[in-house]
Amino acid sequence: MSGARGQCGPLRKDRRLLLLIPALCVLAGCAGPGPDRDFRLAARREPERAAWVPKVPPVSDFKSCGEQAPLAAVLRFWGRPVRPGSLAEPGADPAELPDSEEAVVRTVWRQGLWAYPCSASDERLKEWLRAGLPVLVRLEEAADGASLVDALVVGFDDTKSLRLVDRVPGGRAGQPSADFLRRWRAADHRALLIRPPDDARLELGAEERMFRGRYFEAAGQAAPAVRDYEAALEAGARSPAMLVSLGNLYRGLDRAGEAEELYRRAIREDPRQARAYNNLAYLLAEQNRDLDEAARLARQALVLDPANPLFMDTLGYALMEHKQYDEAARVLERAWGRSRWYPTHTQMEIGLRLALAHFRGGQEHLASEVLRDLLSMDPSLALPEELRPLAPADR
Repeated sequence: MSGARGQCGPLRKDRRLLLLIPALCVLAGCAGPGPDRDFRLAARREPERAAWVPKVPPVSDFKSCGEQAPLAAVLRFWGRPVRPGSLAEPGADPAELPDSEEAVVRTVWRQGLWAYPCSASDERLKEWLRAGLPVLVRLEEAADGASLVDALVVGFDDTKSLRLVDRVPGGRAGQPSADFLRRWRAADHRALLIRPPDDARLELGAEERMFRGRYFEAAGQAAPAVRDYEAALEAGARSPAMLVSLGNLYRGLDRAGEAEELYRRAIREDPRQARAYNNLAYLLAEQNRDLDEAARLARQALVLDPANPLFMDTLGYALMEHKQYDEAARVLERAWGRSRWYPTHTQMEIGLRLALAHFRGGQEHLASEVLRDLLSMDPSLALPEELRPLAPADR
């Protein structure tokens, strides 16, 4: 019996080692039984005709995120925490997840990643997968084309004409390439590539540079945003919206001449680019020059976007610099009234300009009323020197 016990000890140890092997494989990114293993083996055998992205968590792990489960899986792949409701816009109901491509892009930005939405080719999709990048795609859900669904592609195998697709419902499975391409074509080949800003596995094209520049701009990182936008322009990207964004960055870097040139170029390339008219008008008013043109440009911006309080503020600013205080005050009243849904600092800026227009137009009692409202919102608000005598004595 003692000899039997002596033989059982090593056997139990061997069993424990065998049980540890699957766990170690998971930690190492190995594929267990199922479609992942098949695609991994195909990628190892013929890397030019197959690819598999390791360590991508199953979409089914994120069912609590509903239709955004594929997005949640990509965020977790990049090491970002995902909780139910965390994909909603700040301040929104946690149950309301992004439902537009732009909303998804901004959600990704908040996770310290950048997103490249595009209509991609199948060859581009394979290039990304070979580089180890999972790709979100939009597919036709049913043959009648009545609805679309987001899915995650984590591999392909051209030796068997398969794509490894993960979605809810359905899970991760090899899908015949012809069926995948038909469903993808019905959704205009929409794809979303998500990467950290410093990921250098693939060289960026002009359009990708433009989208990474948008991420840097939104993150307040002016220098890398300027580099990406300039590289995109040099590579041939044609986007009036990007010209405006680069102009804004130049203006913030005290490169007003270059900013003006880009705003004017954006207007030439797209006469309906409302931000270009507005931002050029503001730049001219800020420099107190060509004020007639500044007012005309601001009015054109409002023709294109009549309810925008920021454009009303620009027009009021230009009129005030032109010493047309009564009209400026009327425009700024409308701007202030419509700014209630904007950040507090924006409301304050418009309100102070309105108070100045009233004061310079000889309407001190109206300026005092505006100041009273502003100080009730922020008692520590810094006032321009000419308005300080109108502040309450107990401030």
